[in-house]
Amino acid sequence: MTAAYRERVKGTLATILAHPDDETFGTGGTLIRYATEGIAVHSLCLTEGEKGWAGGEGAPVVPREHVGTARALELAEAGRRMGLASVTCLKYPDGGVVGVNEGYVVRDIVRWLRRVRPDVVITWGPDGGYGHPDHIATGLRALRAVELAGIARHEPELGDHVHVKRCYRFVAGAEFVDRLTDLEPGFAEYMKTLEVKPQRWTRDRLGAAIDVTPVEKKKREAMEAHRTQTPDLKMWNRVREKAGEVMQEELYIRAFPEPGGPPLETDLFAALRK
Repeated sequence: MTAAYRERVKGTLATILAHPDDETFGTGGTLIRYATEGIAVHSLCLTEGEKGWAGGEGAPVVPREHVGTARALELAEAGRRMGLASVTCLKYPDGGVVGVNEGYVVRDIVRWLRRVRPDVVITWGPDGGYGHPDHIATGLRALRAVELAGIARHEPELGDHVHVKRCYRFVAGAEFVDRLTDLEPGFAEYMKTLEVKPQRWTRDRLGAAIDVTPVEKKKREAMEAHRTQTPDLKMWNRVREKAGEVMQEELYIRAFPEPGGPPLETDLFAALRK
């Protein structure tokens, strides 16, 4: 990415997430909104999601050994549909990010951050949305990498240091989790098997709420690129049909500045536009 390219856009947003489809199912509306505004949006995925769905429920079934490759290609297509400037998929083990040497992961993220040079970063919240250990580990490693990427003396061979101005952590709102568990008992049972339980992210605890209703159609089109994950897409559609009001916003807490919740923002770039 050249300096001339960065000058033509109005800022740079980066996501650091765990699996192909996190960027779309979770933060897709936010990414589409800013890409549409002319902001360069880059997405980093730490795994290929090889332990996820392999299709089914109307989608072609992919041989298990090819799921990771298929999902990386789906990520690229979803990124194209959302208008992202780039997508990068690493190959850390799906379901095993927490077991990988943290230094290796952080180093890869630092290198990537110094290449795409974001103003704003999004990563997973402290409970990983619903307790997924890969999500939680990714969020922690992303925060450490953001810090180190801004220190000039830290591994200069990874690129020129970059100071991220704002960092947000994606969370699942309490009302959404309540409706999801009511409407999808199978998923509710799955969450019970996870060591970390979702926090109660009520509105008074949030740092930002992004209205995604204007880009809902485009988000759904991007989600459909993840064909191997059709079972999850159908679950998302069922919840949307019965509880669409809890899916009109994508919610975040701030990592910095002003960590945590209020004041509630409706634009992740508002402070940078002044």
